[in-house]
Amino acid sequence: MPSNQNEKIDRRVNRTRRSLQGALLALILEKGYDAVTVEDITRRADLGRTTFYLHYRDKEDLLMQAVQDLIDDLVNELAQTPLDAWKLNGQEDRGEVFVPAIALAFHHVAIHADLYRVLLRGEGTYSALRRLRKILSGAISSLIQHFTAYSRVELKPQVPMEVFVNSLAGAWIGLMTWWLEEGMPYSSEEMAVMYQRMFMRSTREVLGLINGEG
Repeated sequence: MPSNQNEKIDRRVNRTRRSLQGALLALILEKGYDAVTVEDITRRADLGRTTFYLHYRDKEDLLMQAVQDLIDDLVNELAQTPLDAWKLNGQEDRGEVFVPAIALAFHHVAIHADLYRVLLRGEGTYSALRRLRKILSGAISSLIQHFTAYSRVELKPQVPMEVFVNSLAGAWIGLMTWWLEEGMPYSSEEMAVMYQRMFMRSTREVLGLINGEG
């Protein structure tokens, strides 16, 4: 099959999946996850049930894939962020340095607020939120490896990395839940600055990048 034909098929598949995901999110926000049926989703997306089952097993599978796509998108954006966006020079302990890569994560939440609201307020099954936490933990671990590889620093973590990344994932979920529930009263940039002030120094200490005295 010619490459342009493959591209057309890929675009069609992506449009279909985005349409189904958007329909699911809108319906969940309107009447709750448990009340939504596959028929509701296909009717809202103006697609047939056969089309739905070509892509997903059920509505939970659809929600899970939406979670995976969401975090993959964020991880890809962060991975493409220039190293200077992660650069630290000691002043960030007092919140005087703005780290664009951190703001990018908050901006991503703002852009995809509906999906994050659905997940963080506990809609859907517990497995969806657990999946989000697992994906986030893996993403944080990958980003730490990305940062250390390119900045050529040696980590000397003070606690097991699995404990550390899960702690960060839990803190991130808690903070984002509050931010969204309150209607995002602060901008992405303001949240990034406050996050730095609260967590940057302790994160660097736990990773062994600075000692407790520094």
